[in-house]
Amino acid sequence: SSAPFSFSFASAGKIAKVVKAMRATEALGVDGIPVSVLKKGIEVLAGPISHLVNRSLASGTVPTALKLSNVLPIYKGKGKSAADPASYRPVCIMPALSKILETVVKTDFEIHLAKTEALPNTQFGFRRGRSTTTALATAHAKWLKAEQRGKVVGVLGFDLSAAFDTVDQLQLLPKLKKLGIEGMQLEWFKSYLSGGSQRVVWNGAESDFLNVKYGVRQGSILGPILYLVLVADVTSCVGIGDEENSSYADDFFLWAVGDSLEEVGLLLETKADAFSKYAGGNGLVLNAAKTQFMIGGKAKKKDTSAFTIRVGGVELHPSDEIEFLGVKFDSDFTTAPHNAYVVKAAKQRAALISRLAVHIPRGKYLRQLARGLMVGKLSYAAAVVTTPRFDKNKEPDAAHRAVQVAINDVARSIAGCRRRDHIRIEDLLNNRHGCGSRDLEVLPLQRWGMWCQKPHWRSRLPNPKETDEVYDFDTFASHAVSVWNNFESLRSARTLAAARDVARTIGRSTPI
Repeated sequence: SSAPFSFSFASAGKIAKVVKAMRATEALGVDGIPVSVLKKGIEVLAGPISHLVNRSLASGTVPTALKLSNVLPIYKGKGKSAADPASYRPVCIMPALSKILETVVKTDFEIHLAKTEALPNTQFGFRRGRSTTTALATAHAKWLKAEQRGKVVGVLGFDLSAAFDTVDQLQLLPKLKKLGIEGMQLEWFKSYLSGGSQRVVWNGAESDFLNVKYGVRQGSILGPILYLVLVADVTSCVGIGDEENSSYADDFFLWAVGDSLEEVGLLLETKADAFSKYAGGNGLVLNAAKTQFMIGGKAKKKDTSAFTIRVGGVELHPSDEIEFLGVKFDSDFTTAPHNAYVVKAAKQRAALISRLAVHIPRGKYLRQLARGLMVGKLSYAAAVVTTPRFDKNKEPDAAHRAVQVAINDVARSIAGCRRRDHIRIEDLLNNRHGCGSRDLEVLPLQRWGMWCQKPHWRSRLPNPKETDEVYDFDTFASHAVSVWNNFESLRSARTLAAARDVARTIGRSTPI
């Protein structure tokens, strides 16, 4: 068992800090008190809230009123039937006081998990300093490294149906106890996980409250980290190492490496069977029909269409592509499918902005709209799928060039000019017409630069102008090393904040 866990005292100062860091939303929980009201009165309310929080922690109970929630159905759109309940995404609104209490506990709990190293290195969800980018980068580098060694690589991506809604406290509490959660602290978590109720609020109508027997409450602060605790032992139970899996919350990918299709197929079936049993034993539902399967590496030179494996009683044929956290990879382990999707999205959005520019006055609002449509979509996972470009004389790849053309067209729409006007695109992008396009250069550089700054990763970096097989191919790590070696100013930065500022400066000076 791990070292014992204890709650720290929640002073009025700590409560004030927690509330000030919360988003000032107007969403109303069952208590009818929005976070924005607490933020405005926190100087007066911090003391009483501190008393309530400490009483809860000392008694090992969570007040019933803080376990009541409103569920708001949000229509997903995209042509879905408004009459179909599946067309709505449930958003759960917890009482503001509940969020404060949970944040206090979460802070202590995360410190304990870090000290005890309770969570696996390959779990990247809901953890400080980790993200979808690092999850993708880790998997991508390991696939390519195996391919470079001439191996066959088989990848499986699992779909867990409503994973957060099926968590059973009978499965979770013993795992908390193994982590050193005992006595009054364990009683508190037991109280937190039981006795919750929720109702649906729709068009001014409210349903009756129904008890929630399973799952971690949607919209809760502690829910995600408790889910990670539930599945923290997945690698040891399934029998896979850090070199064979990458996960982000309930998105779980594992792979096998071998010298032949047959060897890899057998390994994958064995691991998939173990994962299926693990999921069932922990109250999780594996949707075998949605399991993704792809063969790459040395096997890509062979015809794999007739090759199959069985997962959860379902026969799977290898696909040409596999999608992990919204990024598609092909059997060569390149992001070409994702890049093609981004190019298409960029062109469509540029055309939409051109049409909207006829109806929306050019200025602040059109720029904001264009920025929202372009930057969010194009910048996702950019550090994984983008190659750094420092030389103006070096031609960008086709996808990068196509995206840049779309961005240029957006800048022209905002400025009210056309291509035939022959205005230098650098002038448009560097003025206020670029819709944040420079962020598309800055964001990846910040990811690469900050990755190099973290001690855990920095110790693995080669000296400038040195390299080895890990950095020889087109991956996040190789790009980070390239950026690191090209900019002395980045290597001289002593803090993450300084590295972020340096990366922003570099990004704004890179070729367009």
